[in-house]
Amino acid sequence: MHVFWAVLRYAAFALVALLLLTGRGALNFSPVDELAASHRYSLVQWELATFPEKWLYRLGLMLPGNSLDRKAEEELVREFFELADRRRGLEEAIRVARAGAETGNLDSLRAQLAAVEADQAAIRNRVEEIMEGEIDSIVFEEGLHVGGPLSAFGVHFPPVDFRVQASPPVTIVSPRDRIERLEDVLLRPDTAVEDREVLEEAVLDERNQSALVISTGGVATVPAVISPNFSMHGTLVTAAHEWMHHYLFFFPLGQGYGRNAELTTLNETVANIVGAEVGKLAYERFRLRQEDTPPTPEETPPPPEEKPFDFRAEMRATRLRTEELLAAGLIDEAERYMEERRLFLADNGYYIRKLNQAYFAFHGSYADSAASISPIDGQLRAIREASDSLGDFVRTVASVSSHDEFLKLLAELGIES
Repeated sequence: MHVFWAVLRYAAFALVALLLLTGRGALNFSPVDELAASHRYSLVQWELATFPEKWLYRLGLMLPGNSLDRKAEEELVREFFELADRRRGLEEAIRVARAGAETGNLDSLRAQLAAVEADQAAIRNRVEEIMEGEIDSIVFEEGLHVGGPLSAFGVHFPPVDFRVQASPPVTIVSPRDRIERLEDVLLRPDTAVEDREVLEEAVLDERNQSALVISTGGVATVPAVISPNFSMHGTLVTAAHEWMHHYLFFFPLGQGYGRNAELTTLNETVANIVGAEVGKLAYERFRLRQEDTPPTPEETPPPPEEKPFDFRAEMRATRLRTEELLAAGLIDEAERYMEERRLFLADNGYYIRKLNQAYFAFHGSYADSAASISPIDGQLRAIREASDSLGDFVRTVASVSSHDEFLKLLAELGIES
């Protein structure tokens, strides 16, 4: 009987995958897709390779003898992230060895890396299940589930499901005369920096548009893909963020994603707020169970004598001045200014490979980003503070289908817009 309901859950989630793939135009091709054809990330191949593997494993857990007690699960999660730390250390050691004259240790380092990767792969499915269950319990407690005919049988929909694997970079396209997120094209994770730059130049030369290939921490595929470079806390935060996109897809706010800049920013910022809150709570539950007593809060260090470099303020000033130049039709001047500011930021310890209209179009979609000038983050946080719970906050904003409706909601709640 348990297997029967698991199969039904599998079928229901397969429907989500289909809707998410087709609902946002993932199967449509654009001129930029054609330029990126040799490096394009295939969502269909991702689903076909990953979805059955995870769910067949999930079904196998229901067989006798495959369960673990809570302590064993937590030790497995801890081991996974300890291996992740070792993997990153070995990858850095390999990079250093390649750059130096002494390369004799490369074979040993590569063998160690392969062994660590194999150890991680052996426990990845179980670790993902454990972390998914923790996030799922939190969002269910908040009443964040769509419901449906299977809810009576304990099936939470949409399920929390993700894969820790190299996350695909995304090509962002913007006009040169304004900052606007026109198009997103996912690339294979192994796309080299040189190939990314060739694609960016091709979009500029052939389309006269600004383009930037940006690494991602996660993508809301089904299952979501989460970068392996995060800590345990970062993985939980990112997984909760991507799940929120799955959830919002069934509501007006999520269905409006990409319709205009304001709706995209609302979606991404809601996901940021939920991801941070749920991820923090999930991490604390893991941590407190692993310790006999709650950790003692760390003392706040004294403020530095010298005023530190304020990246957020400098980036915001850069965005505002760029907007002014573009509004005046001074495109070349704006691009020269952004390059000057990129070098200035690098001199102060903040390296950005390319600072252009596409950079601001992408990062500006997150209203809590230093590259954003949107008031939406503060407005959403005011709604969160006025809400009795995280679930109430999400249910309130999920019904919004336009920016005008959002402004009306703010007025009804007495929040300044």
